[in-house]
Amino acid sequence: MIDRMDKAMLAFQAAATARKIYGADHPVAARQLDLATDLLTKMLAERQQVRIVRLDKSVIFDDAPLPSCPLFAETLVSRLAVHGVEWIEFRAGLSKNELIGFGEQLDQPAGDSVRLGTPHIRLGRLGRVEGGMGPGDGSGKGTFGDHATQLRQIWAGLRSGDKPDEKLNDLVESIRLAVAVGADVCQQLAEVKSHDEYTFVHTVNVAILSAALGEAVGMSPNQVFDLTLAALLHDVGKQRTPLTILNKPGKLDEAERKQMERHTVAGAAILLQRPGVPDVAPIVAYEHHANVDGTGYPRLPRSGKPHLASQIVHVADVFDALRTNRPYRAAMEDEKVRQILMEGAGKSFDPALVEIFLEQVVAGRKLRQRKLSA
Repeated sequence: MIDRMDKAMLAFQAAATARKIYGADHPVAARQLDLATDLLTKMLAERQQVRIVRLDKSVIFDDAPLPSCPLFAETLVSRLAVHGVEWIEFRAGLSKNELIGFGEQLDQPAGDSVRLGTPHIRLGRLGRVEGGMGPGDGSGKGTFGDHATQLRQIWAGLRSGDKPDEKLNDLVESIRLAVAVGADVCQQLAEVKSHDEYTFVHTVNVAILSAALGEAVGMSPNQVFDLTLAALLHDVGKQRTPLTILNKPGKLDEAERKQMERHTVAGAAILLQRPGVPDVAPIVAYEHHANVDGTGYPRLPRSGKPHLASQIVHVADVFDALRTNRPYRAAMEDEKVRQILMEGAGKSFDPALVEIFLEQVVAGRKLRQRKLSA
């Protein structure tokens, strides 16, 4: 499929060039647009959507550069860069007229009052979800913290009986895709600005870290997608936990602790009743505080171990919680957090997961930060 996408983008670029040289109605431009439409339509008959990513001067598809990357640098890549577009998603139902309109949009100077995208062509920046990009969208940096409010609305909808909608899938794919292509998502971890927002901002952070760890252990893109969605929903049961308990500055008493622990059962119950949620999501909601040595909560059968996805989310959950300011303690230094995770290996966490997380996810984040500050 990568060869077909390569040919489709070459045809789209050739049509744009022909339109500039010969005019929009010239047969060369029409033929190239017909070819691009035909190739994309055939791909979309196999998948509901296909996506390319602009990363520096490369164009990525299915986590690999398109073969004709050098040919895209001067035209396609530069036009996308001008508008700040970092990914394009083509969806089933795409028409030739939409490709024509999209090409005309890219020809407009940046800053003009034009909204990029069509009903079946979606655009955005890595780490930021867009239905279409309006004026100014390309110049600002989106952060995953911006999605805390959106995630809160999704959670509320799930509790009311809604099924996951497209916005949740877009957020999941944005996180998975950014991790897959090596974007510095860990540096974009949101700052906790108020205690009320902690659960939601923390959850987005956990999803980012879980996606990175899932990639590191060799999960497929589809598995990472389901893992990331499960991580975004792992604490959905906390909607039924009073804020007085969630944000209590001191130690919880026994009754409060038991009420807090019930969020795992509540979350699993919510997700089991929602069509469209992957099977792993209620499992992670139920198990993400269960330890590999049989301790934690809720207690699993004596012979059972938490699902791999649950173990990944557990590691990410503890790491982000420890390095974040909470009402009852200050954020811990990275070295202290590292020590706690290592001490928990074989008890709370699988030792191999801890090693991969610290050496590839956390160490990789620090290396990228040093490069950015150099």
